[in-house]
Amino acid sequence: MKGIVAAPQPAAAELGAQVMEKGGNAFDAAVAAGFMQMVTDPFMCGLGGWGSATIYEAATGKFEHIGFWARIGEKMRPDMWTKDVRGFTDLWRFPIFDDHRNLRGYTSVMTPGTVAGFGEIHRRYATRPWAELLAPSIELSREGYLVPEYVAEHVRKPMLPEFPHPKDKYAVNDAARALFHGPDGLMMETGQAYRNPDQARSLERLAANGYEEFYTGALAAEIVSDFEANGAFVTAEDLASYRPVVEEPLAIDYRGHRVASSAVPGGGLLMLQVLNVLEQFDVASLEHNGPEHGFIVAAALAWAGVTRGNYLADPKFREVPTARLLSKEYAAEVADRIRRGELPDRESLNKPGYTTHISVMDEAGNCVSITHTLTTCAGIVVPGTGFTWNNCVSLMDPIPGRPNSYEPGKARASAISPSIISKDGVPWAVVGAPGGWSISSAVAQSISNMIDFGMSPVEAVSAPRFHSEGDPTYCELRMPQRTVAALRARGMNVSQSLRNLDGTFARVQVAAKVGGEFKGASDPRKEGGSVAIARG
Repeated sequence: MKGIVAAPQPAAAELGAQVMEKGGNAFDAAVAAGFMQMVTDPFMCGLGGWGSATIYEAATGKFEHIGFWARIGEKMRPDMWTKDVRGFTDLWRFPIFDDHRNLRGYTSVMTPGTVAGFGEIHRRYATRPWAELLAPSIELSREGYLVPEYVAEHVRKPMLPEFPHPKDKYAVNDAARALFHGPDGLMMETGQAYRNPDQARSLERLAANGYEEFYTGALAAEIVSDFEANGAFVTAEDLASYRPVVEEPLAIDYRGHRVASSAVPGGGLLMLQVLNVLEQFDVASLEHNGPEHGFIVAAALAWAGVTRGNYLADPKFREVPTARLLSKEYAAEVADRIRRGELPDRESLNKPGYTTHISVMDEAGNCVSITHTLTTCAGIVVPGTGFTWNNCVSLMDPIPGRPNSYEPGKARASAISPSIISKDGVPWAVVGAPGGWSISSAVAQSISNMIDFGMSPVEAVSAPRFHSEGDPTYCELRMPQRTVAALRARGMNVSQSLRNLDGTFARVQVAAKVGGEFKGASDPRKEGGSVAIARG
């Protein structure tokens, strides 16, 4: 079967194309490539992670969203750390603790969903055997590979000034240090030989016993035993009761296109809201990233920060007025504020003080957009298992009574925005990105670049970009200086990166079919990625 795969990891994209060339569909390719991502990018994603997928099944014409969100463990309580938090970062709004308890170690882990999510995708849509699709990842874990630059670059320095160094953050316990530190004590240097036979054995158990092995099998029992011995909040019941959420994706009409994206608590709400606001302006008539276009985009992103701070939460715990927030009427209200030059303040933002993606299409028309992650990685390896864990607690809120406060069973709000774009009922582009809270801003701008400015996928994902969570507004060094000056003159607090291609911005992956031909793009930020085309 012919098709296309875009991903940050070349081995994953190539494997996905090979699966389709051997007769598998887009869903088979996504499952195989997703596990390969976990093997080749161990700090971005893994068995202990979480994510979501937006899916189109051509045979039925059905769109679905599968949320395999991480959930707070039953031992956490809303007020348990309130007195110890000493602030929040401006970028991504991480709560800051002196001992980094929410950022690394067992106390940062939430109940993971990745294995269940990929298992659900396989159960509902795939055609090839589960064990067959996991086999290449098992083999590579056992045989090993040379560490690529995109992994080594990630562990050289802290992501933010308040973060501990990766050599400490990603290797908290003895099992993690043994796995990720080389014989000289250095961590994952480019070209270092890396093998993970323990992970190969864990994957073999999943291949033989199904994804349930992770939640109720012998592997689950080993995980729970280690968690109980080390003060984790996730319990046996948390694992055993875990289920992905299958529902309709959020969707809007944007200039004659239908854009479907992740349901809440994912970032589809934010991304689609930005597009709704942009639709209120004739942006195609403006200079791309010029002073006027730049202000409209940056302000639309800033106002989406109001939605994030006040509303984006697990809908099982807090009502989210999705219909109103995605209405054209609300978009018009925001657009009027932007025309008046109004920007959100700290109060309206409700502001107190790592990830990967795969986009796949096949010739039958099936589409898969999956974003999955470890957040920024807890640095814990359960002895003998070979894989690390999410640190989702790092982006939950230690202040009780807020949208994302610690409550047992609550899913973490996120910017992940796996999306599918249709025209006249036919999907033509699969879009998504890794990159934390910069995902929704990157996906929205890339979609606008393709629809409003007629850019190719490569042009759309490579263009200079803004990011805002309300205040400040971030942009890359390539952004025209006259645009930056104009935004500042209009009262916008602009922080310009010293990098032309800033790796802290999300890295968009596009798989598209344009004029009957497969075309794709993997964002060049942070070592780029790969697009692979299955020739059938």
